[in-house]
Amino acid sequence: MLSYRHGYHAGNFADVFKHFLLIYLLKELKKNKPFTFIDPFAAAGSYHIKDKFMMKNKEYLNGINKILNSKISGPLINEYLKLVKQVNKNENIKSIEVYPGSCLFSTLELDKEDKIYLSELHNNEFELLKKNFIDDKRVVCEKKDAYASLSKVISSYEGSRLVLIDPSYEIKNEYEKVLKLINHNHRQFSDVCFMIWYPVLQNEKHIIFENKMKDLNIKNLTHIKIDLKNSLMRMQGTGFFIINSPQNMAENVENSLNEIFQVLKETDEGSRILINQS
Repeated sequence: MLSYRHGYHAGNFADVFKHFLLIYLLKELKKNKPFTFIDPFAAAGSYHIKDKFMMKNKEYLNGINKILNSKISGPLINEYLKLVKQVNKNENIKSIEVYPGSCLFSTLELDKEDKIYLSELHNNEFELLKKNFIDDKRVVCEKKDAYASLSKVISSYEGSRLVLIDPSYEIKNEYEKVLKLINHNHRQFSDVCFMIWYPVLQNEKHIIFENKMKDLNIKNLTHIKIDLKNSLMRMQGTGFFIINSPQNMAENVENSLNEIFQVLKETDEGSRILINQS
């Protein structure tokens, strides 16, 4: 786990879907004050294309850059693109210089009275995280293991809270650790919104994870799964479980997700987008 660097993947198709949904959730949930965004797998928070990690795979070329060079539009999509352009200081940008992580998106979207909690265990990533957000008084950065500390962190904040769960899934038992983390915390904090990201890989471990998530019998559970069948990448799609999503979320984001999907899919064969809300 501690060898993973998100810079290799920053701005890829999974980031586009994740951050589109994250911005929607932040915008809706911050209406209820006080509000706190909790990102316990924060990584560095911001990524530059000249960094060696982004230069190696250049996954952003088949992610955010495709969106920027498309005719895609709509109020929800434009909210996401507005923040990408704001970071890059260019309204007419066609190729990014910087891609914001979830942390940076949250600082741009949230209000001055909102709170942001970030933690990261990787030494180098944590140092970058602190450096990137040292001047933002809303932000608390800690070097902690999310699996051991999340319950205490959530309980230290009041009001409306959004918790993003997006580990690397690089270690063998990470899916099981996420399941235990969610099962414990959503029962302890039944009013908190959890957004759980997971990769859709060729080994199909994600299917076992999906079934076990559904077996938890969580109320107000939204499941979004995007299969892209991208032959150029090990990751074939991306998925999300959202607990306690805002009312009518699935209906509100469906058209925008389909627009993004149409731009990013490589082929019609095997590609699909599924949205279920229970």
